[in-house]
Amino acid sequence: MDADLRDVLNRYYYDATVCDLRHLSKTGQGELSYNSVMYLDVISYQEEMLQEGCTVGSLAKTLRISNSAATMKVQELVRLGLVEKERSAADRRVLRLHLTKQAGDALKAYDRPFERAVQRVESTFSPEEVQTFCAILQMFIDEYKQEF
Repeated sequence: MDADLRDVLNRYYYDATVCDLRHLSKTGQGELSYNSVMYLDVISYQEEMLQEGCTVGSLAKTLRISNSAATMKVQELVRLGLVEKERSAADRRVLRLHLTKQAGDALKAYDRPFERAVQRVESTFSPEEVQTFCAILQMFIDEYKQEF
């Protein structure tokens, strides 16, 4: 039976979300909401991918929320010991956000299935097929960014 693209993508999103929530309950981190995990993901990504790193301002801009809403969430994550603030050496007014070791380890655990899947795809498909898959995913990324 041929797979329907829409069904497979919906199933992927559903399964990934359910597995993330199960992981939260399995690790006993009940005080950490799914929303908090998503914030940690965004902070981690910006910390690695943006030259300026992650700040409350960049977080607010990315999520299209107010700076005060981002500040409140960051304060909660700091209080939970998951995020640290560090003053920029170049501009002392700028506070960069970093994941603590505890948060980094937790995100690595969430990412294990993702990393295994990447390895399977890369070992199963040709580089050209992987590039085609990447181009397809980029179409989805572009459409989501256009909408939001």
